[in-house]
Amino acid sequence: MQHGTNYIPLSEFASRWHWVALAGLLNTAVGCASLDLFKKDDEYERARNKIEGYEDREGNWIRPEGSRADRQKSGMPDFLQKIPGLGDRAVNKDLARSKYREADELFRQASDAEGSKRRDLFRKAAKKYDDSGKDWVSSALQQDAMFMEAESHFFAEDYPKAENDYIQLLKEYPRTRWQDKIDKRRMEIGDYWLQFPDKFYNVNFTDSKKPWNDTQAHGKRVLEKMLLDSPTSRLADDVTMEIANTEFKRENWNEAVDRYRDLITVYPDSPHQFDAHFLGVKAALMSYQGPQYSAEPLEQADTWLKRMLRQFPEKSQNEREKISEAAAEVKYRKAERLFDQAQYRVNKQEYAAAKIYSDQILDDFEDTPFADRVRDLVAKGEGKPSVPTPYLYGITKVFPSRDRVSPLVKPPDSPFSNESVLARREETSSPIARTADSSNSDKR
Repeated sequence: MQHGTNYIPLSEFASRWHWVALAGLLNTAVGCASLDLFKKDDEYERARNKIEGYEDREGNWIRPEGSRADRQKSGMPDFLQKIPGLGDRAVNKDLARSKYREADELFRQASDAEGSKRRDLFRKAAKKYDDSGKDWVSSALQQDAMFMEAESHFFAEDYPKAENDYIQLLKEYPRTRWQDKIDKRRMEIGDYWLQFPDKFYNVNFTDSKKPWNDTQAHGKRVLEKMLLDSPTSRLADDVTMEIANTEFKRENWNEAVDRYRDLITVYPDSPHQFDAHFLGVKAALMSYQGPQYSAEPLEQADTWLKRMLRQFPEKSQNEREKISEAAAEVKYRKAERLFDQAQYRVNKQEYAAAKIYSDQILDDFEDTPFADRVRDLVAKGEGKPSVPTPYLYGITKVFPSRDRVSPLVKPPDSPFSNESVLARREETSSPIARTADSSNSDKR
């Protein structure tokens, strides 16, 4: 080494650069690995955001609050979004909150006011709530604003507008936290409209509480729409019972029976079960049209009567007179059907078939007025053949018969003859009775 000069030997310089290069390679490898990890984290975060949220126009990932957010993913082109009135407003959270507070203040003032001023303030509050929600779409604030807009219309007694607002809220936010209160309000609106059986041609232009025509039908539609929107809500059985009672009052018996059956079947824990059974029996009996028609209403009424006595003994005891009358009517109608069939067979001279229906009446419905009448039918069949003789039967004997096999057993001439009756009794009696009869004949 020279005096006053610093230098590094070539071998030492080479060894130093060797370690520097090695450290650089290590740093590069670690950096690439860290970049890969960060890149994977970004991909995972991006995928999670796409599942849970959407990207707004500013590039921010936000979680959707309503069904409109899903439509914004595909959305319309940007140049259409810029057209006034066609695209959504730009999100302005501070302005939305400010308008919402102003709407709340109007709502409080309207609650303290009276008369026409009260309705005017509620309508102003509804407009302000609607305006605040449009400044921050797909948010919890808009959800609350839509509910309060509907509430404002409800308290302003603009029931058609309120009902429409509730429906729009449910469409935009199907899992809204206001579901129970919405169901309660809609049921109140539907119950109110059911009180007005207006005809479809009676047009309403002055009363904001009612729709423009056919008020009662609109009330029924509101309740039926509630069952479609929330069939398992707390008020679902109340809504079903209300529709059934409305059809009962309008004397639409078949529709009332169907609604009572729905309540009994779908909501077994409902407190309306006894009333549904009780009124359902009456509706079923009223829907019965006579012995020439279906017996299904009678069977339904009989089933509900038996179930009512078994499941609700105390309540049935309080209504025992009406229940007894309904049971007697069911029994009378069933006997009437059998007598009608027996009479029909007698008119066709099919006395064997008539005897079957007559025996059933005498066995099961002897305490009805048809028991005495069927005995007269039995008397008509005495000494007559079981089936009517075909017309021109004598002429058929002139022609040869193709049937070469004769019947093995000849049917009796009349099912009402003494020989036939004794033969049937002997066949149906027990072995002990037959033994006793034979011993008595031996003694004689």
